[in-house]
Amino acid sequence: MRSILIIVSLASLVALILPSILFLAGRMDLDKAKWIMILATIIWFVTATGWMWKEPGKTQKDEVVVP
Repeated sequence: MRSILIIVSLASLVALILPSILFLAGRMDLDKAKWIMILATIIWFVTATGWMWKEPGKTQKDEVVVP
């Protein structure tokens, strides 16, 4: 489940960047770019909180502690 959330959130980041590049290149109009970017932002916030959320009291096992 976590890997699916990671893939979807990274894909939404790509979908967030691509419309701005297409708009600057003249391949997409501004209204369409805005709608795609707002949808990608919403999808990113929903999916990223699912895999980035850290439960209190849990520690990572591969955490490096530098004295």
